[in-house]
Amino acid sequence: MGFCPCVNGQQKKHTVKWLGSDFCNPGISGMSPSRGISFEHNNTPKFRLSSTNNKSDIGNGSSEVDNQRVIKMKLRIPVWNGDNFKAVIGFKYNEEELMFDDDASDSQYALHQDLGTRELKSVGTNINILKPFRGNKYLVLRGGINYSGEFKALTGINRSEFFGYSFAALLGHKFSDDKEIGFGFNYSNNLGVRSLYPALLYNHNFKENWGIEALLPKKIALRHNLNKKTICSLVGEVEGGRYFVPDVQLSPLEKEDLRMEISEVKLGLSYQREIFSVLWFSFDTGYRKSLNYNLVNPFLQSSDKIVESEIPGGFYANFSFFITPPKKFRR
Repeated sequence: MGFCPCVNGQQKKHTVKWLGSDFCNPGISGMSPSRGISFEHNNTPKFRLSSTNNKSDIGNGSSEVDNQRVIKMKLRIPVWNGDNFKAVIGFKYNEEELMFDDDASDSQYALHQDLGTRELKSVGTNINILKPFRGNKYLVLRGGINYSGEFKALTGINRSEFFGYSFAALLGHKFSDDKEIGFGFNYSNNLGVRSLYPALLYNHNFKENWGIEALLPKKIALRHNLNKKTICSLVGEVEGGRYFVPDVQLSPLEKEDLRMEISEVKLGLSYQREIFSVLWFSFDTGYRKSLNYNLVNPFLQSSDKIVESEIPGGFYANFSFFITPPKKFRR
């Protein structure tokens, strides 16, 4: 969840002048650059997927997965960029699929055969509002909607089955150009599952060229600025999603609409480098551990597991290209 739209961490000013008054300018010096347009490609190399179920007609199975491929694309467009008010509209498109080994010993397991044909997607839009106050405080609001599941296009489907929405708010306090703290909350209703949890923003440069950037409970990073164009970070983060998957082939004789629950934790290194002007490149690698990869009954608040799957921990690598907002939008 990106809380501060179009704020550049390289900015040195604590406040900005407007009609003789000072408005807070969120962000600290040296922060990782914000992303206006981004393309990210994730790969998880070969691993073994093991699935269990209590029903004898579905059974258990395990298969070799050649690759878990994830593509993420985002676009953020400023619609208002005043000193005392900023608004950004965002769009996202995510795509995820498992590529099974055709020669896997358990390739006849019906569920894995079915999952190998699925392309899970998430399409969404959001509005991000930043309201700086006079002095050292600011308010960030974010609302969004998305459609998540296995579908070819949004036309010709029952969209309510794939629909989710979220709302977040955060009140920030900027102590200096090297420290800011914020407290807020995030509420979401995704495929009928409601969640509400607190959010903590903590950005702090504790030493020259060294800093902490955290948006808990989602992400924390220890940042080191090698120079003005290169940033290295040790990053820990939690990622996940929910997808509506219709007509899942659980067995040769049984099909069922289900919800897929996916979550994982990652710990790794991130290298970001400015290529030129507003274009940046990022490479991330490290260790990832799956927390959840299950099929459950859809539209139920509780996770009534139909099939529980295990993905062993292992290596991950991804690269991305992104464009930072032009300087006139980073005041």
